[in-house]
Amino acid sequence: MSTAATVIGPSGRALCLRWVIASTLGLAAGQGLFSLLDATVGDMGELGDGIAHYVGLPLAGAAFGFAQWRVLRQFAERSAWGILAGAIGLLVGYVLGFVLAGPPIDFLLGYVFMGTAAAIAQWLALRRRVARSGWWIPASTGAFIVGGIAAVGVAVAGLGDALGSGEVAFVILVLVLGLIVGLISSAISGAALLWMLGQPSRSLPAPTTTP
Repeated sequence: MSTAATVIGPSGRALCLRWVIASTLGLAAGQGLFSLLDATVGDMGELGDGIAHYVGLPLAGAAFGFAQWRVLRQFAERSAWGILAGAIGLLVGYVLGFVLAGPPIDFLLGYVFMGTAAAIAQWLALRRRVARSGWWIPASTGAFIVGGIAAVGVAVAGLGDALGSGEVAFVILVLVLGLIVGLISSAISGAALLWMLGQPSRSLPAPTTTP
């Protein structure tokens, strides 16, 4: 029986905890990097703003994807494509949200697009080994919708006003949003991952740990 089928019981709970920690810290680190670029380079005119967003957002999405890949690679080879997908998804979702409605919809769509894009890439790798992996995409998308709405709700309900204006306040706000989204979304998707890995596995050779 392959590795995926044996991840139940205490080992499964440890895996879920690793997934939550990695996803939360990865997204928070990425969001922190983006907010620092936006608060510094972003103030240097249109060019600086473009660099902050078109470089910072993909880096933030890639940091999130990398953190998840560190956990998924033991079950699915080539899951590293989720890094690139997360980078593209966050940028596209944020830009689309900003064009359509502006803040805070840009943040919400950025999170949802990032989670969905990464999940699609991860599913392409998971489907070869994990039974019922088709649930991974809707589970991840739904998880980021819930996490994104919760984070935006906290910001709109008073966190943004409490922190005030200024560069430091913006960095703290974006970092907190990343922590909230990361924690909630990974808790939901982690439960889905644990359920899928508890199903009978597909009979394939064990994957390597390379991308």
